[in-house]
Amino acid sequence: MSAQPEQHEVEAEQRRLRAVENVGVLDDVHQQRLDRLTRTAQVAFDVPASSITLIEADHAWYPTICGLPSDPVPRQDTYCSRALDMGTVVVSHDTAADPRFKDLPFATGEGALRFYAARVLRDPAGNALGTFCLFDVQPRDFSEREMRLLEELGAWAESELLASAEMSRAHMVQAAMLPDAPLELEQWQVEGVCTPAQAVGGDYFDYSVTDGLLSFGLADVMGKGTGAALIGAGVRVGLRAARSAVADGADLGRVITLLEQGSIADLDRAGSFVTLFEGVADLASGELRWVDAGLGLAVLVRADGTAEQMRGEDLPLGVIPGRGFTEHVTRMEAGDRLVVFSDGVLDLLDDENRWLEPVADLVRRHAAPRDLFAAVNSLARQRMPMDDITVLSVYRRA
Repeated sequence: MSAQPEQHEVEAEQRRLRAVENVGVLDDVHQQRLDRLTRTAQVAFDVPASSITLIEADHAWYPTICGLPSDPVPRQDTYCSRALDMGTVVVSHDTAADPRFKDLPFATGEGALRFYAARVLRDPAGNALGTFCLFDVQPRDFSEREMRLLEELGAWAESELLASAEMSRAHMVQAAMLPDAPLELEQWQVEGVCTPAQAVGGDYFDYSVTDGLLSFGLADVMGKGTGAALIGAGVRVGLRAARSAVADGADLGRVITLLEQGSIADLDRAGSFVTLFEGVADLASGELRWVDAGLGLAVLVRADGTAEQMRGEDLPLGVIPGRGFTEHVTRMEAGDRLVVFSDGVLDLLDDENRWLEPVADLVRRHAAPRDLFAAVNSLARQRMPMDDITVLSVYRRA
């Protein structure tokens, strides 16, 4: 009769399974790096198969595998499941003769994997996620040099898995901070889209309605990745907190000036700056107050088809602190369309210095924001931009 596992063993396994779940789905960059790792291992060790194996409750699955089928297999049938409790590096020169593995189906019979070597992959808390492993159909020796190389490649694989998990969580958090649905008002239609160049990026857009006023904005933080995303999140929170003051009549330029004062220490430490467009529209009259802090990428296409670039003279937040920002006033009439975008869109154009007319033409040809975003996405697939792409549309229907 088999002994029941101790309570602490059950709890440890539950923690381990949560750690495996946190790895999630690999982004494209980390997936490609892991694929290169297993291909490198095949060549470096002259083995027919190599894999990264993650061990779930009932199955083992392979984020990357070379030389063997990629279908998940029952956990109890795998060398890797047993290797989790055997130390950091596990080597079996002949699995059919090794008491640790010889009862497993892969150790004997046709197509048996007679050699196995693995480096166990762990998270920072020590939870075993799975293995970076090598297989051969023949028993073989394994030198000290090969042991060191396996340890190094396994550490690399471990780092890539954890980095991908961290980026995936950051991506989910950042996506959750964006507006979760378009605004469909009686005469107004507001929508945005953000596509980071990496899993997370420094762009963001935002919009909300309070007391008959539509507040909206787009910011682009210098840089990409998690650091830029953190700065962007801080700016967004500061602007959201200030919108009640703007609704009460506070000068929008003064609000942006105070926001810069509150964030300048963070910008200095990060060596970064933020370009920004922030607007407040009166839904009844169409009066639009706006500030352009170094972005310069906003176009207002009037109902008659004429296009105006909405650009101020102010610098980005963090470039010359204390210089201040200026509120501008215009009016959006029925049928007007305002589009604000980040400089990643410029990568999609033939001449980024002459963007006004090509962008205005895109806006003219797409009466719905979603159709406009689809057109931008189609260009992105053709041009492969290197920067984040964010577009915010504010349409006042005819």
